[in-house]
Amino acid sequence: MNTWERVGNRATIVTMEHSPASTRAYRSMLIGREGRVVAVLREGNVALLKLDGEWYDLPEGAQRWAVAWDDLAIHEPAGESEVAVQTYVAGFSKEGRVLKQHAVVPGTKLAVCSSPVKPLPFCGWSLTFSPTAPQACAKCLTLLDALDRDGSKVTMPAP
Repeated sequence: MNTWERVGNRATIVTMEHSPASTRAYRSMLIGREGRVVAVLREGNVALLKLDGEWYDLPEGAQRWAVAWDDLAIHEPAGESEVAVQTYVAGFSKEGRVLKQHAVVPGTKLAVCSSPVKPLPFCGWSLTFSPTAPQACAKCLTLLDALDRDGSKVTMPAP
C-alpha cells in the first residue's frame, strides 16, 4: 500500500527504533499509544500520527507525533468517511514576477493542469492547495471542478 493511501488509517506505536530523535526521546510514554495517520512526511518515510486522548494526557501535551512507518502497526484501511476527498498539495510555478499556485497530487511534481511545478516543502510537509487563493491556477480550478461534478479522480501521467 502506498504511504499516501495510509492517511486516515488507525495505527499503534510498537517500537521507536526508526523514528526521529525528538520522538524517540519520549519512547516510554509513546509506545503502545494509538492514533490516526494524518499526514505523510519526509518523502514518505515518516507518518504524522494524531494520538488518541486529550492533550493533557499526552507527552508534553502534543497530540501529533512524527513516527517512522516501521515503528507503527497499521490496523485498518482508511474508511470513506475519514478520507472522503482527494487532498491536493500546493505546487508553484513562476512566470516573470507572477507566482501561480497549482493543485498537485501528493508525491508528484506535475500539476493537475499538467504544468511542471515545484512544491514548497516544510520539513517534509507541503501546503494544502487552496482554491480560494488569489494565485490559484485557473486551469487547475476548472479541471478540479469538472472532476468534482463527474465524481472521478485525477489521472496523472507517469513521472
